[in-house]
Amino acid sequence: MELYSFNPKKLNYEDTGEFIVRYLTDIKNQNIDLDVDLDFKDLHNSLVAKSPIYNKALAQIKAKAESKELLSLDLIRDKKISTLRTQLKVGKNSDNSDVKDAYGKISIIFNAYKDLQIRNYPTETLGINNLITELRSATNQPFSHLLLLDSHITNLEAANDNFVAKFNKRSTDVISTETFDTKQLRKVILENYVELTKYVDVIAKRRNNDYYDMIITTINYSRQYFKPIVSGYGSTLPTT
Repeated sequence: MELYSFNPKKLNYEDTGEFIVRYLTDIKNQNIDLDVDLDFKDLHNSLVAKSPIYNKALAQIKAKAESKELLSLDLIRDKKISTLRTQLKVGKNSDNSDVKDAYGKISIIFNAYKDLQIRNYPTETLGINNLITELRSATNQPFSHLLLLDSHITNLEAANDNFVAKFNKRSTDVISTETFDTKQLRKVILENYVELTKYVDVIAKRRNNDYYDMIITTINYSRQYFKPIVSGYGSTLPTT
């Protein structure tokens, strides 16, 4: 039984974690008795220990990325609020008495939300929803329309919806204050994996029995699955 040709160092960071999990899952699902070969068991258990630590590091990176994206989406909706206020101010010095009257009524509403952009995420979201509801109410919608606020209200609503969608999908994992050197963790876990596969490859050829053939076959499952995934990366590969 031959080890399927595959270089795991070509995997990107996220797929490295999935690759190790797939290997561990396959070994478990095949009910391979680890006590038959204690050296293999030691190498395998080392991967068992490293895998959750590496995946925790990936979760931390993901959470940071999501936080940056949330900040960007929040800034977008803040700008929409500013644009809405700017359009409102146009009516302040209008020569049209109806427009000036509308400005006075809608200004009262905006004054209730003057600190909206500096509130925390959930409070700002609720405030935006309430502001939009008030501006679109049967009483206030004619004034909003007269002040040409309609399109700006719609833009704010869309920006707020985009923020909420991302906020609700954010990672719910509790990320500890630990800091991880993900690059080093990836290097170590792959070195562990390569050492394990080299060991099994050599011992399988020496022993030539069903037990090691089964291990090789099981190891090959993940290697065969991830090889076309790596081929789809193109020229961008992780630093090894």
